[in-house]
Amino acid sequence: MQLPAAVALFTRGTFVIAVAVVGLMLGSCSAASPPAPPPDPAAGQQVTPLLTSTLSTPRWFTGSDGRTHLAYELMLTNVVPAAVTLNTVEVHDADSGGLLIRLSGDALRAATSLAASAEEPTVTLPPSSVGVVWLDIALDNPSVPGAITHRLAVEPPPGIPADGIAWTFTSPAVEVDRRPPVVIGAPLAGPRWAALGSCCDGPHRRAPYPIDGRWYLAQRFAIDFNQLDPQNRPGIGDPLAPTSFPTFGQPVYAVSDGTVVAAVDGNPDLRVNEARAEPTPENAGGNRVVVDIGDGRFAVYAHLHMNSVSVRVGERVTRGRHIADVGSSGTTGGPHLHFQISDRPSVVVADGLPYVFDSFELTGRTPPLSEVLKYYDTLAPIPLSVGDIGDRRDQLPLGRDVVTFPPINGGG
Repeated sequence: MQLPAAVALFTRGTFVIAVAVVGLMLGSCSAASPPAPPPDPAAGQQVTPLLTSTLSTPRWFTGSDGRTHLAYELMLTNVVPAAVTLNTVEVHDADSGGLLIRLSGDALRAATSLAASAEEPTVTLPPSSVGVVWLDIALDNPSVPGAITHRLAVEPPPGIPADGIAWTFTSPAVEVDRRPPVVIGAPLAGPRWAALGSCCDGPHRRAPYPIDGRWYLAQRFAIDFNQLDPQNRPGIGDPLAPTSFPTFGQPVYAVSDGTVVAAVDGNPDLRVNEARAEPTPENAGGNRVVVDIGDGRFAVYAHLHMNSVSVRVGERVTRGRHIADVGSSGTTGGPHLHFQISDRPSVVVADGLPYVFDSFELTGRTPPLSEVLKYYDTLAPIPLSVGDIGDRRDQLPLGRDVVTFPPINGGG
């Protein structure tokens, strides 16, 4: 009988490696030589302090900066009975070995959090906790790797022996979805649409929902479109009234041909900061329309104006069809169009998929979101930078972009 060659044990406060070497026991005398032992399946393998996985298949899109963005979440489970600190994360092309990104210091901290506290940056993972590295890898080369590996360096905590544990290790290769993102038309028309919360960081990206025992991140590539007035003000008048914002009541258009699979109306338009119960998977998004655009993709339009939804479930719509108006239902953050593409007909119980708009003009960029929000409290003009503006084709507006969408059906 052959016993295991190595046994790894976690003990209270100590990580112990116990090795047992056992000889071959023969039941009877024989002139024949004993058979060679089978190869050790653990040869070359390492004991690691973290378990790694990805929340979803890494996918890519081309941003308005002209770069290829590979966006996904690296999940890290601490299996050490002590808090550990993540020092560096490197992502490599699994085939060539080329370095795609290296995060350390402040950059790593800004990109990392605990799964249950996504808005609080940290590189310290308590025992048995799950951390997330929210990755946005911007590549100058448009070629997307077929697979990637992650090399992580973890600082050994006090009281845990460093020997026998690979505190720096490379995780198994992860396949990348190399299919191009879906190309769609614009859901809105006209100038000065601020793409708030667009990829690849911020409240949408860090909004996973734990549903039926697993995480869903439907809003990974979602955008909250807010229109500015000609003086770049988000509104005029009462900053709590939906009608003060030029966004309110603007027409919303189908981005592609498809079939309506959800059409919800009748929810009131809320004033800014008006108290409401926390959203559930059933009511998230308020008044909303979901259109099946084929190939496992669903276009989701949320927070629509009450009594403006003009389509019904089962109806076939064509690109450019006026389907509703922008409202403030189901949100306390003011009127805006929440738009996303996902793999299920839900605002939250789905996996967010990348997409690009076939045509828009980049006309400026706002300050970072954390600085922009104060302008929605005061309705003062938002200062815009105007470097690298111009026409864009088959790209996704990024989080600070202000864009003009072309007229739809000859209208504004």
